Amino acid sequence: MGYKIFDVPSGYVPSVFEIVFLVIIMMFFSVVSLWHVGKVIEIPSVPRVVVLERAFIYGDISKASKITSNLYLRVGPDDEAYDYVIEASTQDIQRLDLGKSRKLWVAVEPDRSKRFVWGVYDNELGLLISRKDILEWVQYSNSANYFVIVTWGFLSLYLLFVLFKHGVWNRVLAKRIACENRAD
Repeated sequence: MGYKIFDVPSGYVPSVFEIVFLVIIMMFFSVVSLWHVGKVIEIPSVPRVVVLERAFIYGDISKASKITSNLYLRVGPDDEAYDYVIEASTQDIQRLDLGKSRKLWVAVEPDRSKRFVWGVYDNELGLLISRKDILEWVQYSNSANYFVIVTWGFLSLYLLFVLFKHGVWNRVLAKRIACENRAD
C-alpha cells in the first residue's frame, strides 16, 4: 500500500491544536488570495482619444521579482496628481534608462475617470513605452495573480474540507459511537 501525503486515516479525530493550526493556515491562504485580488489591474476598453499629461518618476525602481520591476509615476498637475505603478520587465526598464527621476509624458483618458496609462513618452515626445508593451505587462501580471488566487483558493477549500470531514464530522461520529457504547 502506497503512502499518500494528503491522506488522513478514517476515523481520525484531530486535537484542538491541530484544528486551530489548520484554521490559521486557511485564513493565511484566504488573506493572500484576497491580497492578490487587489493586485489585479482592471484593463479599460481602449479609448478613442488620449491626452498627454505630465508625469514624474517619484521613486526608485524596485524589483517586484527576478524578471519584473516597478516604475513609480506621479501623473497629472500638482493639485490633481495621482500615483501610478507600472510593473514591467527589468530588462526593458534598464534599456530605457528610467532609473533616475525625470519628467515624462503619459497618455491617459481625457476625463481621468479610469486611471490607466496607455503610453509613456520622454520630454521630447519620443515613445518610451508603447500601449502594446503596457498591455502585455498588465496581462502577464494579471495572469500570475489569477494563478495565485485560484491555487491558494483551492488550497483553502481543501483545508476547509479537511476541517469539516476530520474536525467536525469525525468528532460527531466519535461522540455518537461513545454514546452508543455507554448505552449498551
